[in-house]
Amino acid sequence: MIPHSRPTLGPEEKEAVGAVLESGQIAQGPKVIEWEKRFCEFTGRRYAIAVSSGTAALQLSLVALGVERGGEVIVPSFTCVALLHAVDAVGARPVIVDIHLEDLNISLVEVRRKIRRKTKAVIVPHNFGLPAQVDQLEKLPVPVIEDGTQALGASVGEKRVGSFGHLSIFSFYATKMITTGEGGMILTHLPQLAERLHDLRDYDKKESYRFRTNSKMTDLEAAMGIEQLKKLPAFVARRREIARRYRESLRNTGIMLPFEAAGRRSVYYRYVVRIPKRQKEWLRRLRMRGIDVKEPVFKPLHQYLGLPSSQFPAASQAFRECGSLPIYPSMTDAECEEICQALRGEPSRVEV
Repeated sequence: MIPHSRPTLGPEEKEAVGAVLESGQIAQGPKVIEWEKRFCEFTGRRYAIAVSSGTAALQLSLVALGVERGGEVIVPSFTCVALLHAVDAVGARPVIVDIHLEDLNISLVEVRRKIRRKTKAVIVPHNFGLPAQVDQLEKLPVPVIEDGTQALGASVGEKRVGSFGHLSIFSFYATKMITTGEGGMILTHLPQLAERLHDLRDYDKKESYRFRTNSKMTDLEAAMGIEQLKKLPAFVARRREIARRYRESLRNTGIMLPFEAAGRRSVYYRYVVRIPKRQKEWLRRLRMRGIDVKEPVFKPLHQYLGLPSSQFPAASQAFRECGSLPIYPSMTDAECEEICQALRGEPSRVEV
């Protein structure tokens, strides 16, 4: 079976983690500080706060912005359910909006339409590696939390993903652009937000009581992250090469290929295509061929909340039509060719 995704790890990560084990400082320590500094240098942000997961990063970002019960947070329907959990954790109300069917990202028009007095934030994920219109969204009169998890290394114009909005967050789960096993990061250019976030991620030895968490990252994870970040340019180059191979091989198959956006450079975290008819049959046929293809979103958020699909036509259509092909830096050319042959309906000619 060709897996849908796979972490790309080498001896450098093993050596870095081993050095931390030998040091005896395995919880949050100097490696976390170094990891935060490196991430700031990469994204151009002033402050970085490493945390235990991407979901923790979202929740703490909302708390730092003062989002609480009675407030509303705008999120797109076609995305990971973690966004709902984070909004629910602070007691706010999620306001679900539709996406652009073309690029599968949050709709700028729908966000504008849903902003009102109770709106306290909008969370903007960059779906599947292609940046959203975050440069336009951050001009709106509400704080923007940029979720750059799926587009680390991507850019909008001359600015890298991770440098937009009041806050940016990342997850480093095993299948993300780079991994620390688990873990997350929050970035900001505002010193008052950075101060709040440093306070929120650790509850111990505080002079006064307020809501805080144990959301720290370990030096073990940070050591792995430092090595992974060094490899990110090579990871992105390989993803873009695989995407090029897919594009050239599949352009005449009737499969709708990922949107190419002028001024928004994708890193192809996922290679998401659209199959206007018989999506389920298409997925089943490829799995029988030994190729692990998936629906890119397990379930749209409006379905979790029992909202009518008619109110989210683009997200509903994307859910019916989209399929995600395997793509990851350690994928071999032979594996890529096997997938292309299957998509063209050709018999297997490649030993994988």
